[in-house]
Amino acid sequence: MAGKKVGFIGVGIMGAGMVRNVLKGGFDVKVFDMNSEAVAEIVKEGATAATSAADAADGADFIQVVVPGPREVEAVAFGPDGVAETAREGAIVIQHATIDPTTMRSVAEGLAEKGIRTLDAPLLRTSTHAASGTLGFPVGGEKADLEETRELLMCCGDTIYETGEVGTGSALKLVNNMLNITILCAACEAVTLGVKSGLKLDMMLEAFYHTPARARHFEMIPGTWEERDFSPGFMTLLGHKDIRLAIQHAASVSVPVNVSSAAYSLMAMTEGQGFGRDSFTSVLKLLEAAAGVEVKSESGKILAEHRE
Repeated sequence: MAGKKVGFIGVGIMGAGMVRNVLKGGFDVKVFDMNSEAVAEIVKEGATAATSAADAADGADFIQVVVPGPREVEAVAFGPDGVAETAREGAIVIQHATIDPTTMRSVAEGLAEKGIRTLDAPLLRTSTHAASGTLGFPVGGEKADLEETRELLMCCGDTIYETGEVGTGSALKLVNNMLNITILCAACEAVTLGVKSGLKLDMMLEAFYHTPARARHFEMIPGTWEERDFSPGFMTLLGHKDIRLAIQHAASVSVPVNVSSAAYSLMAMTEGQGFGRDSFTSVLKLLEAAAGVEVKSESGKILAEHRE
């Protein structure tokens, strides 16, 4: 499949790593982002710059879309200079953004009217995994379309979860992120209470590691706890958006999500306090401020015996 044409739209924190791996896979890539400097960096590595989403999609066999949310996905698909204006009949749009299942189905239906196929394939894991080509993809859509796209997806990831029809990939991503954010908020509350109670962070995490209370945020985002580093990663504003979409989706299918609703409130407050573009672990700062403590590793190397 190498040599096939890819239109790649969105080269931010996640997309930049992904598109580099697509280039390494031998695909002919035309890239578009509103940030021209980000595009220029990818062009240095072999891509061609596009002037719009429509330009990126023109003549492409596959169109990968890595943008922040539902509004941006709809604009990329159907707005002025959007994909629907130029994508050829039979092209496959691979929608990687975190959006709600209803919007995902609506976009796929609109593109189908133009003869354009769609896969619902949001991203699991982190920007580190995007760079290393080890993302996970929950994929909703036609089996034949997935098989046609599999080699491209596996340039960027190592796992595909075949979830069912279009919309189910987005549903898995929402419930994953809802759980992720809810666990983070609970973990931050726990360690803040522990420090306020006179406990050391390193000792708490060692104890948690051997019980169901282990939260992988400590291992996967160690900079927050070791160095007070709140650079993203996964930005608070995106965490807030994702858990909001999950709660709205839950309401639409009449599922109560009381615990996650509390986590949503914490994410909303964290963004409201000016931490929107910082790591979603910035929720810790709100809890620390309320408790009057600072949570930080004493050793500078948490869970040292358990990390490579």
